[in-house]
Amino acid sequence: MWLKGFPFILNVQSIASPVLGNFLQQSKVKNGMRYIKIPGIPYEAVYTFIRFLYSSCYEKEEMKKFVLHLLVLSHSYSVPSVKSVCIYLLEQGWLSKENVVDVLQLARNCDAPRLSLICVRMIVKDFKAISSTEGWKVMKQVNPALEQELLESVVEADSRKEERLKKKEERKVYLQLYEAMEALLHICRDGCRTIGPRDKVFRGSQVACDFPACKGLETLVRHFSSCKTRVPGGCAHCKRMWQLLELHSRICDEPDSCKVPLCRHFKEKMQQQTKKDEAKWKLLVSKVVAAKLGPISGRRASFL
Repeated sequence: MWLKGFPFILNVQSIASPVLGNFLQQSKVKNGMRYIKIPGIPYEAVYTFIRFLYSSCYEKEEMKKFVLHLLVLSHSYSVPSVKSVCIYLLEQGWLSKENVVDVLQLARNCDAPRLSLICVRMIVKDFKAISSTEGWKVMKQVNPALEQELLESVVEADSRKEERLKKKEERKVYLQLYEAMEALLHICRDGCRTIGPRDKVFRGSQVACDFPACKGLETLVRHFSSCKTRVPGGCAHCKRMWQLLELHSRICDEPDSCKVPLCRHFKEKMQQQTKKDEAKWKLLVSKVVAAKLGPISGRRASFL
């Protein structure tokens, strides 16, 4: 594409784009006109670009059709107003699976870091579909370093996702333990309509307990009260109950008046534990208490 400039046009273009004006000033004169050659850009894209320089007006469909060419032109000839419009339009929904790889490469070449970041996130999010596009295949051949970088970003994103899921599951367990501590205190201090005395039969009008963890503790409490073994380590179910009792004692700050069995006993037992065991319990207590700060919806406690 050849771009020509008259004296008046040259002045306008110099104001809108000093770089473009400088090119025209240094260009050769032919038939009273100055010409510069812009290779690789369609005539219509250059026309839209020049029109924007004069009036800052543009047709949306024309901008959409030539947005990538206009981004290159605006960067090459230092026209921030055109460049910002191109970047804005691309960020606001003109990115697609088919063009995102091309846009990413242009964004990096045209110093558009936010657009580049948006492209990378889109590729990572929908990697399977985008990696089968023609744009990806071409990029893979001409820019293998970028392909490797994107593959590493996908792996890193998957690792972060797995880590988040792992922490979420861990926190869910700690939150269940916290609810178990609340339910245990409720059962021993207030009595529980869900568990109730073993020989008591519910009337049809009675409502179950509001504590979600009580139902999860019911079988464990009933087993513990009647187990013949019951010694710590002798029975898997009883072992869980012993651990819950000891965890409660480490959280409880009123051992002298607490109605939970063995609360004071475990408080005294702490003084005889090794530093290693004490550190493990302190870590567990801190995580159980911290889990309460961010509730997980739809949770149900399960300890059996």
